[in-house]
Amino acid sequence: MVFKPRMIFTTYVAAANADGTKYPPGPGRFIRIFTDTDLGPAQIPSDYVIDSSGIVQHRFLAPADPAITFIRLRAELYDQNLKVPGADDEQRAIRYLSPSNSYLQVTSSTETPRVGDFMLFRVNITQYVDFVYYHITSSGKLIFTNILPMDGARQKTFDVGISREMAPSAHILVYYIRYDGEIVADSMNFHVNTSSVTNHVNITINRRKDFTGNTIEVLAYASPQSFVAFAALGLVQTRLFPPGNHFSPVMIYDELYSFDRYSTTSFQHTWYSEINVPLNRVFFSSQSYGYDAGSTFNSSGMQLFTDVTIQAIQTSCNQYGLLQCTDGSCYPPQLKCNGILDCRDGSDEINCNQTTTTINQYDNFTPLYLRLWPYWERELQLDFMWHSQFAYPDGRVQFRTTVPNVISTWVVTALAVSRLTGFGIVDIPFIYEGTRQFFIKVEVPPIVRFGEQVGARVDVFNFQPHRIEALIILHASDNYRFVNVESKGVVSSFAPKLTTGQHHVLVILYPNEVRRVYLPFVPIIAGEIEVMIEGIAGVSRDFYREVIKVNYEGVRNFYHTPTVLLLNNLPRQVNEYDITVPELFILPLQNTWDYVSGSATAEIFISGDVAGPYFLLGYDEWLNTDNLIQRTTAPADSGVFDFAMMIYNLRYMLQGEYKKKSFFCFV
Repeated sequence: MVFKPRMIFTTYVAAANADGTKYPPGPGRFIRIFTDTDLGPAQIPSDYVIDSSGIVQHRFLAPADPAITFIRLRAELYDQNLKVPGADDEQRAIRYLSPSNSYLQVTSSTETPRVGDFMLFRVNITQYVDFVYYHITSSGKLIFTNILPMDGARQKTFDVGISREMAPSAHILVYYIRYDGEIVADSMNFHVNTSSVTNHVNITINRRKDFTGNTIEVLAYASPQSFVAFAALGLVQTRLFPPGNHFSPVMIYDELYSFDRYSTTSFQHTWYSEINVPLNRVFFSSQSYGYDAGSTFNSSGMQLFTDVTIQAIQTSCNQYGLLQCTDGSCYPPQLKCNGILDCRDGSDEINCNQTTTTINQYDNFTPLYLRLWPYWERELQLDFMWHSQFAYPDGRVQFRTTVPNVISTWVVTALAVSRLTGFGIVDIPFIYEGTRQFFIKVEVPPIVRFGEQVGARVDVFNFQPHRIEALIILHASDNYRFVNVESKGVVSSFAPKLTTGQHHVLVILYPNEVRRVYLPFVPIIAGEIEVMIEGIAGVSRDFYREVIKVNYEGVRNFYHTPTVLLLNNLPRQVNEYDITVPELFILPLQNTWDYVSGSATAEIFISGDVAGPYFLLGYDEWLNTDNLIQRTTAPADSGVFDFAMMIYNLRYMLQGEYKKKSFFCFV
């Protein structure tokens, strides 16, 4: 940083915990700032009470003594009027270098510039001039330029309209040229808030349309005719996963600020959640980092071409492979960003990409989300509410969605895209507790054998603050029978007692209790059967429906029984064709059978004419070792088999004269 004599110097101090969260205000909590110079203390220490913002502003008038070339600010945190150990930091600044001791400063009284509003600037100079020139740049582009007449004053206030081209980071460069050719310049960096014109999105969830919690109504507002998209992710996954699962204003600002990387930006501080997830970012206008006219232009992203000397310090650090401090001294590259202020003004520790997380300190550390992800994907439902639609002419978005029947807290976000107002996202995601007061979870096997007894595992959940009675019902069906448990829990595995009709089980659950109930049944037919289990309580009812596939015992037979059908003297279309299945399925003197007695299903394939054996499974699926002989072979063997099948098919089609010989010669 740099300071200018008899000019206002402003700095900001943030009180944060070790994890990046705000240091909460309280009695006896304040920040004490000491201001020292190379000639001694400049003023008495200043105490600032910590408020809800967590950031204090320290302003003072820089000393006018020309012998002072260095200022150091030291901030200390106090709790209960006692200094917190290790809670201190410092900032250094050197004097702006001007051969004639001529100085210029531009400031602004507008704390939050917004698009569509006016921003007030004030220019202070130490000597009388006729005109002052100023330029406003953003993202490497010149947005606005003008000449400001001073009218015989050393202080002038003017306003500039904020446009969208200035967002999100802009710079104002003010300068004048002395009679001896010296360029006196200053710049200011400021953040432009686009909330006044961008697509502002908010979310509200209405739970009063369905008291059971099965469905919710989502209400959102955005710019009219915007395309709005919604998504919900589990709160646990949101906290354990790295940032990036949801769009946030911090991510948008990071991307937009990357277009202004060749210039210094405004002061900014990011507040984090308890687990190092960026939640909010605040911006403050900052003065120039330039210590002379040349560096002032460069800090605004502009290059100055002139024959006038604009560098107050001429050094040869780069000739010896060294880096240069702001005051002109040199230091070796290995001291850059080492956490120690080696330069007098601390310029060796700027532009260092530091993070508050400590995970990056350990190279062999496996993040928690990577260790748990395989289990989450198998056991949990991680997201829902993938919905998108256009906003109504009044900007309203309204729809209903089904809440997953799981124990989870959801983080709901939304984004909107409009042709007129651009891109907008929800500033603060909506936290929704999706756990229902009463529900059941049922587990049954998807595939069973014919005659196998199945025990449906029913978990009954009660998240109400009082005791309830829940009724669990296994609905009647002609496809299965209920297995009765005899006295003392004895059940015959081969000949159980079976009953039909509905079967009820009454369960008593206390607040926040989970009970497990087993409902045994046995399928009586093969194929696909539907199992229906219902849970009823005073607050709601939950219905479960699952399809179970029942297979016969034994293994599948892949041998086939061919049947030849001649169509020479028959019509082109055969409406009815009966395939006679012989009762004698055992072939004499052979180890193979035509079919397995009692088989549930059989597959019929037709091969003939141009639809030869190569297109046995259809024109979009060819034969290979997997679907023809049910053998997975090595890549070379499988490739040879596929090539052989193609040759046989082409020979088949050639013999039937369905392809020209020239085609095969070309192949």
